Amino acid sequence: MDVGRGLHALGAPPATATGTVAQLNVSSGGVPKLPVATARIGKRGIEGDRQATRRHHGRPWQALCLWSAEAIARLQGEGHPIAAGAAGENVTVAGLDWAEIRPGVRLQVGEAVTEASLYALPCNKNARWFVDGDFGRMEHTRERGISRIYAWVLTDGEVHVGDAVVVEP
Repeated sequence: MDVGRGLHALGAPPATATGTVAQLNVSSGGVPKLPVATARIGKRGIEGDRQATRRHHGRPWQALCLWSAEAIARLQGEGHPIAAGAAGENVTVAGLDWAEIRPGVRLQVGEAVTEASLYALPCNKNARWFVDGDFGRMEHTRERGISRIYAWVLTDGEVHVGDAVVVEP
């Protein structure tokens, strides 16, 4: 399955840019995911992380879920009680133009290399993080740069909070 490369071809590739790992998040199942200082990322995602249900999660192209610290801050600024890890992302990233992170974009996260595969559809479990219950606010079709994104893991590696997140050309 090479959905990411096909979708990436629809737009110009983003310029090389560097952000940072603001937070790493894991859970024994469900949300919120809780912060950890370091993690090993492998083909199946962050070691020790689990999803409450595998029906819509855990496929190879969903190995990792990433989200923008700036998108979270924007939602908090609107009065929503959301925080890093609350929506189920494994890696909270700061300092990148999240509107440029789309399927097909490769990101080096610490030692790991990933490729964005699909935008993560909002889950009703996240309604509690929105004052009006409108978890669809996280939908990529409603606003560019607001959605979480899933990624394949191409190269395993160790990741620490504060590590670089590099958009690869």
